[in-house]
Amino acid sequence: MHKSHYSTASQLRSMILSGLFAALGIVLQVFSVSAPLIRVGISPIPTIVAGLLLGPAYGAGTGLLKDVVGFMVAPPASGSFFPPITIIQMLYGILPPLLLLLFRRPVDWIWGRVIPKDDKRGKGARWLSGLSAGLATCFLVVGLTQLICGGLLMPAALSLLYDGKLTQSLWLARFTPRLLQQLLSLVAYPLITYVVLKAFERIPVWGGVARETVLSKHS
Repeated sequence: MHKSHYSTASQLRSMILSGLFAALGIVLQVFSVSAPLIRVGISPIPTIVAGLLLGPAYGAGTGLLKDVVGFMVAPPASGSFFPPITIIQMLYGILPPLLLLLFRRPVDWIWGRVIPKDDKRGKGARWLSGLSAGLATCFLVVGLTQLICGGLLMPAALSLLYDGKLTQSLWLARFTPRLLQQLLSLVAYPLITYVVLKAFERIPVWGGVARETVLSKHS
């Protein structure tokens, strides 16, 4: 009985947080800077964080809700709903927790060997160790997610949407104008995600997951 109540409460908290992340993503999307071929903003970050904190299922749901409701609130320039873009938004929530499983243990192992945990280390050294481990994890996980979703898949989806077909030349035509934006995103997204996760460490319900994600044990 108690276990069932705890499970229900946990699921309810996760659903509420997922909805809040989706709403935040919509707000950030509305205030993104848009151009004919690119959109500059940080709207995928709430979906990424949702996936890391809540898991791939809730991450996918956050991306789906953000894209569908966001389309109704602020329709894109094309004026049409395009499912491949919705799938990409869902991948922003699915890939991070899966990539975290792939990269967290190697980063943890490397930091444990290169910078062994030692109680005699100074406070500054412990802080630097934790910071570097967390940032390395976020850059691998979030950076690769952005490369796949924003760098590779989104130009392909835009080619299908606006050109009706996908060829190498059309993909390059969509990718090239987005190159600078993607380079900036590969730096900004992991940094912002790290800051958000560190903030969640202070919340009792989510602190444990956030600490595991950014490898705070190396601090």
